[in-house]
Order: sequence, then C-alpha cells, then structure tokens
Amino acid sequence: MSWRWLTHERVRFGDCDPMGHANNAVYSTYLEQARITALGGLDPFILARVEIDFRSELRMNDEIEIRTRCSHVGTKSFELEHEIWAGDRLAAAAKSVLVGYDYDTHASVPLPDETKRRLTE
Repeated sequence: MSWRWLTHERVRFGDCDPMGHANNAVYSTYLEQARITALGGLDPFILARVEIDFRSELRMNDEIEIRTRCSHVGTKSFELEHEIWAGDRLAAAAKSVLVGYDYDTHASVPLPDETKRRLTE
C-alpha cells in the first residue's frame, strides 16, 4: 500500500529540548499537521488514539517528510498510518484512530459515505 499524503516540515528551534533533539511531544504536532493536510475538508472527527514508535532522533533544521495513508475504515472510525522520515532515515512510525463526531450532541456518529469514499479512493 502506497503513501497517499505527504507533508513536509522543518524541525524548528522551539521543537528541540536542551539535549538538542526534537522533543517527543513535538512528533504528535507533526502528525497533527499531516492529518490536517490529508483530511482538510472532511466532516468533523476527533482523535481517539495515537501510537508512536520512536526510531531515531530528529535535530534542529532536519527536513522531514510525514507520510500518511488510510489503513482501515470502519462504521464510525478510521485508522491512519504515518511514517516520519528525515532524508533516508526513519525517525518514527505511528498510527492514529479518528472517530466521526457530532460536536452539538457530543457523540460519535457514523462516517458519511463521502468521507469513506475519499479515504479509500
């Protein structure tokens, strides 16, 4: 399965901790930006779960590529897989689970057919 969405970022000074590498919490921000890039315009959803396996460090000014693809679509939720690369080095592998959500009723809702179609096309 190929990577459908690619997002590019640069590790900023503020992303780094006193040891000089990107703080582990910043990886979640990179994944969030990748989700926004990939899913912009889709019906509302909320993030239910994130798993991150850290493979190698990122340092200030590293040019990174976040690769994203949809690996599963269910009735109310879907899963995204991500990889964060710095050049030819895998920095992290991650998964996100997102759930269709109605912000008025504060409840999960089935994914619309159009959302399912866009995720699987």
